[in-house]
This record gives sequence, C-alpha cells and structure tokens, in this order.
Amino acid sequence: MIKRIATALVAAPLLWILFLFHCRPVVALHYSREASDSIGFFFMVDYSTIKRGLAPGETVVVPTPMFPRADMHYLLSFPFDSADALEISQPFSRIDVCVGPGATIQRTETRHGFLARFTQPSQPCEPAAHEPNGRDRMR
Repeated sequence: MIKRIATALVAAPLLWILFLFHCRPVVALHYSREASDSIGFFFMVDYSTIKRGLAPGETVVVPTPMFPRADMHYLLSFPFDSADALEISQPFSRIDVCVGPGATIQRTETRHGFLARFTQPSQPCEPAAHEPNGRDRMR
C-alpha cells in the first residue's frame, strides 16, 4: 500500500508537467499547396523569436506559453517574402493562419475552447476547386 502511494506521489507531478507541456495554446500555420516557393517566418513571443520555414502544402504548429501574462505579445511575420504580419494580443486556445502564395495571410480563425488545441480548422484553408457543371473536383 505504501509503495502505491509513493508511486502516485512521484508520478502525479510528472504527469502534470507532461500535461502542461502538451496542452499549451497553439498557432497553426497552413501554407497553400498552390504556392511554388518555400517561405520563412518569424514568430516572436515577447522577446523570444522562433525562425522556421514552410514548404508549399505544409502545416506547422507553434506552441505558446500555457499561462501567458496579461500584457504578452505575439507577432508573426514573413520578413523576406511579404510585408504581411499578424499581431496577437488577446488570449486564445488555437489560431489557424492560412498563408497563401506570396506569403500573404488569407484568413485567420481564433478559437477559445480548450479542446480546440487538438482539432483541425473548421474551414479548410484551400478552397474547393469547382468544375463548370458545379460538382467539386476530387484532388
């Protein structure tokens, strides 16, 4: 009985840390399949900057702090490819950013529910292609 209690006392903090690490709010960047070139982006959280690239059709999920300060600031930019930028200052659970060809931000969707962090965008970033007769074309 004492072994089980000791194991639970050791495991509980470790599980809590894993929970906090994997359940952070996220910003998901979806780069258009229609684009021809890779792009680079900077994601700044206060004074920390993440620098990465996106290939056409790629999605990158960037986790953010679990318990942000009230004055926390986020900035997403594409400094070498576009003048578009996204500034975030309000609390969120998940933000989906649809980036089109030329590194232009086409659409953003902000969701606030806790479970939204683990789901896909409610509207796809790529519009469905239509044939002249009105039926959707399969890709």
